[in-house]
Amino acid sequence: MKSIKHILLGLVLATCAVFNASATPTFNDMFFVVPEFGPTTTQTWNFGITEPTAQSGDTFVYDFLFNTPPEPAWFDFTVFPDLAGSLAFTDLGFFGGDLVTPIDALALSLTSEFAEGMGTITSGTYDVRLAGTFLADGAGFTGQAFSDIPEPVSLALLGVGLAGMVGARRRKAAA
Repeated sequence: MKSIKHILLGLVLATCAVFNASATPTFNDMFFVVPEFGPTTTQTWNFGITEPTAQSGDTFVYDFLFNTPPEPAWFDFTVFPDLAGSLAFTDLGFFGGDLVTPIDALALSLTSEFAEGMGTITSGTYDVRLAGTFLADGAGFTGQAFSDIPEPVSLALLGVGLAGMVGARRRKAAA
């Protein structure tokens, strides 16, 4: 009688372990993405991951951290699998730098092979969290994010000052 109880308890614990193991992603990591500054007023972030040891059926959760410009700005990102049909996105989130607080400033869109978000955000550190399943061995994805760099207020004031000087000169010339 005691051995049957031990067998049943072992089966229950094994079943619980299987369910808990399936809830934990096979691959999980966090990356800070460094922006690239070009000749235009746009910041660009290139990000993504390739897991050479991933096998079909493995799951992933990755957090990509971004520091945005010092003023409110437009921010958008797009993410695609490196090879069509090689993975399936299952979840997309946009969080504060604490990785916990959900931020609803972006309109997020998620399909199995495409993730994107766009909207205006204030300055700060933000987290784009992507989750999914590898459908092919060694698969990965690539993403790119953009943010406008707002024109500094000092340049706007300089422009107003120059316009005022031109107006004063015209008035002086007319008199």
